[in-house]
Amino acid sequence: MSGHKRIFLTGATGFLGSHLAGRFLSDGYTVSVLARGSKTASARDRVEAVLQDIASVPLDHLTVFEGDISLPGLGLSEADLNRLVSSTDEVWHCAASLSFLPEDRDEIFKMNVGGTRNVLEIVERIPGRRLHHVSTAYIAGNRSDLAMENEINVGQTFKNPYEESKCEAELIIADVHRQEKIVASVYRPSIVIGNSTSGRVTHFHGVYAFIRGLWTALERLRRRTAEDSVVNLPLRLLGAEGTTLNFVPIDYVVEGMVAISRRAESIGETYHLVNPVPTENRLWLPNICRILGVEGVRLVPEHSFRKTPMTRLEQIFQKQMAFYYQYLQGEPRFDCRRTLEALKNTGIQCPRVTVEFIQRMLGWYVGFLRAERS
Repeated sequence: MSGHKRIFLTGATGFLGSHLAGRFLSDGYTVSVLARGSKTASARDRVEAVLQDIASVPLDHLTVFEGDISLPGLGLSEADLNRLVSSTDEVWHCAASLSFLPEDRDEIFKMNVGGTRNVLEIVERIPGRRLHHVSTAYIAGNRSDLAMENEINVGQTFKNPYEESKCEAELIIADVHRQEKIVASVYRPSIVIGNSTSGRVTHFHGVYAFIRGLWTALERLRRRTAEDSVVNLPLRLLGAEGTTLNFVPIDYVVEGMVAISRRAESIGETYHLVNPVPTENRLWLPNICRILGVEGVRLVPEHSFRKTPMTRLEQIFQKQMAFYYQYLQGEPRFDCRRTLEALKNTGIQCPRVTVEFIQRMLGWYVGFLRAERS
């Protein structure tokens, strides 16, 4: 890849998109991004704030277009569209609705399916017609067999509208690629967490929301106990100890996608950016509780709540962990041999989630929460 590569990226204010944008800018590429403004900040201010939160990256080769992927033409004027098309060599589509609630289904499909169609119209206009699309490994839905990288919809059902919408977006991309209107590669990360070396994270969704919930509850309880004492928190979570969650560090996902994108063989292919060794619930949950100094949190089957209804605290945690509750009882298994082959001899490897890894990840986040409190 030349240092003069010109990239258009959506989703620059999100977790993965912001890290990709930061990586491309650090590599000396010219980067254009699409973002929405808010009531208090312009689109450029929002993007710069997120990028500066990641690392000190040069912003002189950054262009920010204020728009919206859910709108025709991305909500841009014809002049801006022409400027974007003429200054782009390849498109990285990371923007998506991360909601999974059934009541948000229309908005989810508007962003994830309609938004993808709108981005494809831009891709077809750029000379190289090159697209790198970020999907999710969880388009596998409720599959119980091994989900292969070259499969999209094999008749599986889905846990939520998010999975279904990302699967439909992939089908659209595959069809347009087959028609030779675009040149596409698809990347499917699993559950993206903090940096494998430092534990640092910039967006606090999923398991981080759960940790924050535990932390907040413990802070209240510790006002009545000794600072370093272990707190008993009777909390049942719907799940099974022997099932897994597939955690993958942000640095592995970014480095892996960038390295794969440089390979000519990646055209027309799909890659699972997942952990070859998924993490059992019996490893991550007890160690998070141990490090936080809490006992009494346990995974239970559904009949436990039929026998004894949820407490108020359990209802709160179920709401906070709604997305993960769908996976704590089991998740698909992901084949990633094509990804591992593509990354052979690059030095890029996905670290296994160990006790030390959990301590590093949680240590950074607890430090962040303490700083936020003070």
